[in-house]
Amino acid sequence: MALVTGWTRSFFLILGERIQVPAWVLEAIRFAPLAAMIAILAPEIFLPATATSVTEFNLRLPNIWGGIAAIIAFYLTKKMLSTLIIGMAVYTAARFLL
Repeated sequence: MALVTGWTRSFFLILGERIQVPAWVLEAIRFAPLAAMIAILAPEIFLPATATSVTEFNLRLPNIWGGIAAIIAFYLTKKMLSTLIIGMAVYTAARFLL
């Protein structure tokens, strides 16, 4: 596994300028971190911890309201601290109210 990981991570260093990557591939790679974050966070926000299917979606989950509040807070303020505080405050309030 170490060899495979090392080889795939050093692929562009080993081959250097001998292989030209198409512009559309470079453009697609720009969105990989965003797609990975969405794939990791979406189930955590929108489904209960014990969910085995998407059909277990429930609007009474405090995760949803805290996550939405955090997304809006970050969009408006662009500051991580306010995002954390607002998201956790809404999550805590939703936990007690729902």
